[in-house]
Amino acid sequence: MNITTVTSRKILPTTLAAALAGILMLSGCSKQSDETATTDAQAEVKETENTNSKTLSAADQAHTDRLLISYADMAHAAYKDSLETAKILQTAVNTYVETPTQANLDAAKAAYKAARQPYSQTEVFRFDEGFVTANDKREIGSIDGWEGQVNAWPLDEALIDYVTDDYAGEYNSKDNIINSDSITVGSIKQDSSIITPELLAEMNEIGGSEANVTTGYHAIEFMLWGQDTNGVAEGAGNRPVSDYVTTDGECTSGDSANTDASICERRGQYLKAATQLLVDDLTAMEAQWQPDSENTLRSDMMARKDTNGLRQIMYQMGSLALGELASERIQVAFVTGSTEDEHECFSDLTHLSYANNARGIQNVFNGSYKTVAGKTVGGYGVKNYLVDTGNKEAADKLAADFAKVEATFNVIVEKGEKENIKVDQMIATVGQASKHGISAEEQNKRRGWIESSITSLQELTAGIENAAKAVGIDNLDADAGSQF
Repeated sequence: MNITTVTSRKILPTTLAAALAGILMLSGCSKQSDETATTDAQAEVKETENTNSKTLSAADQAHTDRLLISYADMAHAAYKDSLETAKILQTAVNTYVETPTQANLDAAKAAYKAARQPYSQTEVFRFDEGFVTANDKREIGSIDGWEGQVNAWPLDEALIDYVTDDYAGEYNSKDNIINSDSITVGSIKQDSSIITPELLAEMNEIGGSEANVTTGYHAIEFMLWGQDTNGVAEGAGNRPVSDYVTTDGECTSGDSANTDASICERRGQYLKAATQLLVDDLTAMEAQWQPDSENTLRSDMMARKDTNGLRQIMYQMGSLALGELASERIQVAFVTGSTEDEHECFSDLTHLSYANNARGIQNVFNGSYKTVAGKTVGGYGVKNYLVDTGNKEAADKLAADFAKVEATFNVIVEKGEKENIKVDQMIATVGQASKHGISAEEQNKRRGWIESSITSLQELTAGIENAAKAVGIDNLDADAGSQF
């Protein structure tokens, strides 16, 4: 089973130079991960492909072939890892729902953390709208259209389950999917009496609101951790095990006891349905990248290898680096001190998602993806291509840029994993942090870690644009995100 929700995304067709010159613009609390190319951007890609591409020699064509095959092999390996770790997560979730104990909850959380590692490295493949060709025989039209059901964020958790009284979101009804047989969103009344993967897919973005996320990793994250009420202070969500206990009188919704345990049963049904849907969707995507497949995203990429395949790769690298990671995922939260815009705000695992997003871009550059099992897949990356086509200077510049990016994210990961200073604490303004006993000097240092990561990604994107020009791709126009 594969149920996909095609989402509409936006891109601001600003040049990268303009994006690097200004500060990024605040966007509201909406699903930031669904930003992608508009029709205008797609048209511009098509118009510039022929004028900006060099006439390839036989040797250059061979290099292009090798790059695209390596890219596709890495995509397949990363999605396969994502699928296998999601299956392990599903086993842990099923065990927890059947036997709700603290040990089983901790095991499910650990499985979620492990599952996010390979998936976060796949996001470099996401920005393919405007490149893939239409094919009614292909099960998935584009990764962009598919991704909204798998990784959408932020989500309006009040639509799913209980939240605190001071929660401020678009959806403000006391009725939610867990506690009601039907809910009303705008003019839409939805029967929610039987919770299934199909229902969650149908309800995703109900009422046309991108915040009404009911599916994917972050819905599962919320169901495991619950709402994080700590703001920019230390601590993640702390959903109690009793939220899943199906014994009358022992079932809770946070601090509230429920005389009827059916609400805890529904909570378990939701968690299992969301996890099943995730496995189904990843199964479908893994199949799209299998070697020697037909009517798949891989076969489409191979068919376009001599036209816009290279442009797609460079565009994807720049779009994740600048428009998505530096802008929507980091700087929006950094400028506002908003934990609602933190990528994994329930579990406080944002530091790992950031680093793995950046690693995914570097994988494509180096032509090397390391699987969960420790195997190296790929063998030929953009770096090799640049050197082999006589552009070693551009390759060296990009290598130095990637080294800076890696160093900045290593700091964020080390602070998060070893010192328990999470991203929500790093993005706090000095004023916010002072309320929790953090000095201005200390908080400016913490914010400096985040600011350095943004700067390094901006410099990296300039390097990607420079490398694209070196191989004949002018006007790359990667997603520049929102501008402040």
